[in-house]
Amino acid sequence: MVRIARSTLIKRKMAVEMLQLLKKTGGAAMSKSVCVIGAGVGGLTAAAYLAKEGYKVTVIEKSTTVGGSAGWYFRNGRKFPTGATIAFGLEEQGLLRTVLDDLDIDLPAADLLHPMDIILPQEKVSVYKSTELWEEELKRAFSERSKEVLKFWRALQQIGEDVQAVTESRVSLPIRRFYELGSLPQHALKHPASVMRLARYALMTVEDLMKKYDLQSYQPLRQLLDAQLLDAVQTDVSQAALLPSSLALTIYRRGSFAIQEGLGQLAKTLAGRVKELGGEVVKVSPVESLTYDTSRKQWDVISRKCTSSFDFVINNSGLSFGPGTSYGADDEFSWGAFRMDAVLSDEVRRGPLEGVEFPFAYQIVPQFDFSSLVKNTHGPVYATFHNTQDMKGNLLKDEVTMTVSLHTDPDIWSTYSKEKYKEMKERLTEEILNEIDRVIPVRESLLFAETGTPLTYERYIGKTAVGGFPLTVKNAILKPKSVRSSLPQLYIVGEQVFPGPGTLSSTLSGYYAARSIMKER
Repeated sequence: MVRIARSTLIKRKMAVEMLQLLKKTGGAAMSKSVCVIGAGVGGLTAAAYLAKEGYKVTVIEKSTTVGGSAGWYFRNGRKFPTGATIAFGLEEQGLLRTVLDDLDIDLPAADLLHPMDIILPQEKVSVYKSTELWEEELKRAFSERSKEVLKFWRALQQIGEDVQAVTESRVSLPIRRFYELGSLPQHALKHPASVMRLARYALMTVEDLMKKYDLQSYQPLRQLLDAQLLDAVQTDVSQAALLPSSLALTIYRRGSFAIQEGLGQLAKTLAGRVKELGGEVVKVSPVESLTYDTSRKQWDVISRKCTSSFDFVINNSGLSFGPGTSYGADDEFSWGAFRMDAVLSDEVRRGPLEGVEFPFAYQIVPQFDFSSLVKNTHGPVYATFHNTQDMKGNLLKDEVTMTVSLHTDPDIWSTYSKEKYKEMKERLTEEILNEIDRVIPVRESLLFAETGTPLTYERYIGKTAVGGFPLTVKNAILKPKSVRSSLPQLYIVGEQVFPGPGTLSSTLSGYYAARSIMKER
């Protein structure tokens, strides 16, 4: 009851804050224009908040669909997700649910009680929402060190709850304005012990917490954590900042969700809300030029379908349009992705997937018998199974869609000759299917498969790297990247900025950018 009451209070404070902003800006906001470059969830969230407050909002998207890494594309008459498939934060009073409530958006979602299995070289670990089932699974899978593993995970859970509470305060890092503290000062006064715990752990990695329980050399647990962290925070236990990682590793206890018609429905609904509020969403309109006029104090945007001047620009594309317009140009490593999209016959449901609720994922730690996987990819094979949809969103009951992704260094693919590039794609495809076949026989059900590399991403979205920067202590705590750029009236949202990678974090970055514009106008 205490947690619900606190979350309700936070939600009410956010609503009051937005109402006060509306009263202060009044009709003046109507004269202010905002261009959002890129229709990812971060940009669309910012657009919806600003449109609701009376700003004239134009969203410009390069692709034919909205959503970015949380959208979809069409191939062979089928609908494929572009990236993420499972949503977080949609529980009652959850972080994403609160944002949607602010925007008067109703987005039905099904709670997934068993969303994933992690396949280690010597063990399978099932991920459950239930704390009781999860702890039983930890004791079974890590029986030789179960006492220490449970203590470690319970400590991780406590830290994750502390981080969740601070995130609910809507604090935005780095703090450069008083309003970016959100309600953190009030939270600190009410929960000093929680804040002190976070201060103590602030500069620690996940590996540092493992050392406290003498687990740093326990390979089975390390393999599980590395598999989860690479997907969630883009790095492993040795580098992953403990605070954001604690939330990422324990968020399944709060709930993971399947949105009807897929995660891309979130972006589609946000885009629809922007238009309902008087905003405009322009697709198939890549931006060609972005320049700032110092005399008019406006940004001039030239794209295929839209050429105009705006008071504010929010860059959600991840692309650079000149110095200071994106963090993507920074000399900092980001992963690319090797991806496979496949359609399987419904016979695949008769094996391990029988009775399983979709979407369902396998994180498979490779056996390392295959030199191509070791040389060209990093981390687990992440295979997700979905109900197949046609281009209109209708379910095709005799098919199952499988999407597979692995991390890869984006730079190596441009070093291959045309022949070597083709050969490497084919070899990786075979070896990935071999890894999946260890868990579930998919080859015999395979109807269609297509693969892509970072160069494929570059052709369609203009960049080879995806997923944002690794959440190291430096990136997450010491030098987080602000939604506010170094340029006047230009903001950056999405996975490049605080809070970091993932659909939920991108959504929050959109809120932070919108708040900054409304507070500083």
